[in-house]
Amino acid sequence: MIQARWLIIFFAVLGMTIPSFAIDLSLGGFPSYMRTRARYLSNATFMNTLTPAQGMAMGNDDNDDQIFFVDTTLRLTPQLGLSDAVTIRAQVDVMNNGIWGGRTSGFFGDTAAGTGDSVVLSDLRPNDRFRGAILSGKNVVGADKAYDNNAGYFSVRMLHADIVLPNNLGFVRIGRQPFDWGLGILANGGHDPKSDLGFVVDRFLWLKSFPAGSGTFTLVVVSDVFSGGSGMFSGSGTGYDIAAAAAIYNQQVGAVNMTVGAYAFPYLHQNNVFSPGFGYGYDLDRSGLYAGMLALKADSWSFNYEVQMFGGGKLTNPAAGPDWKMGYAFDMAGRLEYYPSMMAQVTTIGLEGGWAQGDDGSTPGKIEGNALPFSPAYNVDNLLFKHMIPTIYNIEGSVINAYYGKIYANLKLADNLGFMPQVLMAWNHEKNAASAFDGGGFGSGIPAGTMVDSYLGTEIEGTLTWSIYPGVDLDFMGSVVIAGDGLKDLLEASAAEMVADTNATRTAAGQDAIPTAVGNAEGTAWAVQTRLMVYIDQFMK
Repeated sequence: MIQARWLIIFFAVLGMTIPSFAIDLSLGGFPSYMRTRARYLSNATFMNTLTPAQGMAMGNDDNDDQIFFVDTTLRLTPQLGLSDAVTIRAQVDVMNNGIWGGRTSGFFGDTAAGTGDSVVLSDLRPNDRFRGAILSGKNVVGADKAYDNNAGYFSVRMLHADIVLPNNLGFVRIGRQPFDWGLGILANGGHDPKSDLGFVVDRFLWLKSFPAGSGTFTLVVVSDVFSGGSGMFSGSGTGYDIAAAAAIYNQQVGAVNMTVGAYAFPYLHQNNVFSPGFGYGYDLDRSGLYAGMLALKADSWSFNYEVQMFGGGKLTNPAAGPDWKMGYAFDMAGRLEYYPSMMAQVTTIGLEGGWAQGDDGSTPGKIEGNALPFSPAYNVDNLLFKHMIPTIYNIEGSVINAYYGKIYANLKLADNLGFMPQVLMAWNHEKNAASAFDGGGFGSGIPAGTMVDSYLGTEIEGTLTWSIYPGVDLDFMGSVVIAGDGLKDLLEASAAEMVADTNATRTAAGQDAIPTAVGNAEGTAWAVQTRLMVYIDQFMK
C-alpha cells in the first residue's frame, strides 16, 4: 500500500507539473531506461566443490552449481527547469532489479544453511519468487537478511537542486546526488545503465572555476552525510565527513586536452559500517580518503589514470574489545584507448590494468588491505570480477585483493551490429587471502590463514550488440573463466568454510555432522547472458 501511495503521488505531481514547466527526462550521463536481463552462470560458486550430500545439507537439491534468473530495472531521471539558474533533478527507480524467477543451487553462492547472507548484488528486490521461495523474512536460522526487504518497487535514488549563483559566485548542488571521479573505480555514481549500484550521497556542493594561465582551475567543496550504507562500506549506519575538497585543472596542450585532479576527505566517520555477525556493528572514525587522476585526450587516442588511498583512524566498538586500526589501502587503474581511422570495422582498441590492495594478515588488529575494493558499478567483466570474486569474499565490489590486465576492442560488423571481444588475466595481490578485514571474526567465505596461489585465471568474453531500433539495443554476452590455481584455492577454501558453518549449525540443532572433505574446484566457469536496453530519453526527444 505504501508503494502504491508513493507511485500515485509521483505521477500526480508529474502530471500537474507538465502544464506549467518543461519536463525533460534526462540527467547528463544518467539516462532514463528500462533494462531486462537473463543470466545463466555455471561453476561460478563454491558449490561445484561439494558432494551432493554436502550440498543438500546446505539447503540445496544437490551440488549442481547453476544459477539462472531474469530481472528488470525501470529507472527514470526527470528534471524540472524552474529558471535558467535553478533546476531540480531526480532519479527514480520505479523497479530496480525486480526478479522474475529462476533456478539456482545457491543464491549467488549462499553460505551454509542460513548462516550468512552472501547476495553480492544488494540491489536485488524481493518482488517475486526465486527458486520457488519468496524473498522475504529471515533466513533459516534467523540471521540477517540477504536483501533489502523494504526496498519495494518505488524509490527515489537521487533528488537535488542545481543552482547557478548570481554575480559569478559559482554553482551549488544540494540534495542526494551522485559521486563520480575519474574512471569510477571507487567514486562511481552508477551512470552506466549496463551496470549496477553506484555511490550516491546526501551532499552540499559548491563549485567554481577560475582562469589559470592558458587553462582552467576548478575548486569543489563538499559536506556529506552518509545514510543507508551509501558510505565507504555497505553497513546500515549513518556517517559524515564534515568537509572535503577537490581541485581540477584543465588545459589544452597542443592537440591533447589534459585534465589533472585530486581530492581529499580528511575526516570520515560512519556508524555501523558493517556487522561481523556478532549482533553488533563497528564504527569507523577519523579515517581519510584521497585520490588523484590524470586524463589525456587526443583525436586518435586517450589515456586515463586514477589512484585512491584510504585509511587512518580506527574501527571501534566497546562491546567487541580492542579497537582495530585502519592502515592505508590503495587501488588504482589505467586505461589506454586507440581509435584507428584507417580501419572502418575497428572503432576502438583498448588496454586496461588495475590493482586493489590485499592484506597479508601480518599485523593483528590492523586492517591494511581489502578495505578499498573497486566499485561494483565499475565494469571490468561479466563473470570473474562481477560474480565470482565478490561472492567468495562476501564484499560488494569487483576487484578485491587482485590486480588484472585486459585487452579489448570495439568492432563494427554492420550498421546496426557491433561486437566487443576482450581477454582478461588476473592475479591475487596477497596470497594470504583472508585478512583481518574479511576473515576470522569479521565474517567471510574464506577461513582465516588461507594461502592461495597467485594466478587467479583468464576470462575470455564477447558481447554482441544488435541495435534493433534507435534507442533499443539487444546484447548477447558469453564469458568463459579458465580457473587458475588461485581461483581454485579460493573456491575450495570457501567451500570448506561453508561446511564448517553448516556443521556448527547442525551441532547446535542436535543433528549429525556431515563429512568435511570437499572436492576439487572445476577448471572452467562460464556464463551466457542477454540484455535488452530501452533508452527512454531517445523516444521522449
